[in-house]
Amino acid sequence: MAQTLDIDHGFYYTFLNAAQKKCYDTLLVNMRQFVQDFALDPVAEKDYLIANRAVLDDHPELWWADTPARYSFNLMRQVNRHAFLELKGNEAQLTQQMLAIVADALKEADKRKTEWDKALYFHDIIIENTHFNTGKDTDGYGDQNISSIFLAGNSVCAGYARAFQLLCRSSGIECIYVPGIATKNGRQVSHAWNLARIEGQWTWIDCTWDDLILEKGLESLEHDYFCLNDTWISKDHTIPSGLQTGKSGAVLAVNYPKASVIKMEYHHVAGTYFESYDSKAAASVQKQAPSGKIRLRFGSSAALKKACAEIVDANNLTSSSQLRISRDDAICVLRIDRK
Repeated sequence: MAQTLDIDHGFYYTFLNAAQKKCYDTLLVNMRQFVQDFALDPVAEKDYLIANRAVLDDHPELWWADTPARYSFNLMRQVNRHAFLELKGNEAQLTQQMLAIVADALKEADKRKTEWDKALYFHDIIIENTHFNTGKDTDGYGDQNISSIFLAGNSVCAGYARAFQLLCRSSGIECIYVPGIATKNGRQVSHAWNLARIEGQWTWIDCTWDDLILEKGLESLEHDYFCLNDTWISKDHTIPSGLQTGKSGAVLAVNYPKASVIKMEYHHVAGTYFESYDSKAAASVQKQAPSGKIRLRFGSSAALKKACAEIVDANNLTSSSQLRISRDDAICVLRIDRK
């Protein structure tokens, strides 16, 4: 698999100390060879936990390695062994199946001229081929890795973000898996998304929240979280300052690259972004209406509120059973669909 997929150290590796890097390398070599039980040069538990988390979040191709494992100590309370507990023996075979799927996606992506178009293609095919998980484990490996995307088509945020990371990095686009906290419907939730370097600029992408859940199990492919800058992603995602391992005291301090450019944001590129509700925004509504799908993003919640009053309320659209209307006040988006 290494000949096509990522073979380099990733983003989190650069923040490790010497002991952590040494442990990371040992973990990486053995995981790539599907070794189930292997020795480590003795290392402090904190350093082991950080190194292990960094390997897994740098390398989505090691999809099976983020499963239950046990680590052992020597007499000095240093970690000296790593053992997987629930491997099934078919990990290499399933990896080859996914490699073929990834290869096909990369071949199709090569038809796109720009990195932006390639990243958009990856974003869209992940969403189009995946149902957001409702608690089902359809492939026997959980829903936190790329197998839940490429083999099961049933995943959660971790799977979406790791699959996007893998496709981007395999095509030469720098991409970071970012686990953290986001706010959904006024509630903080654990979440995962991506930071990608596209056309030389860092930008935020959240495939999961662009797989919009509708009524009766329906989903809708959106682009509201494609290529946001720091200001926009921070409206409902908290940019982390560290990589968590799940154990207090074992946290890797991280500085994510700044994402300052907004011109690559999908609605800016599509011409459906407006600072205020004005004649241009109204004209966009008329232009989009025949398609049965209207999407508008505004520069402020006040502009969104005015647009809803002028478009939705003034025309009493909410009374129509033929229309589906939704708005997202956090990211200032109005959506109108013909059912």
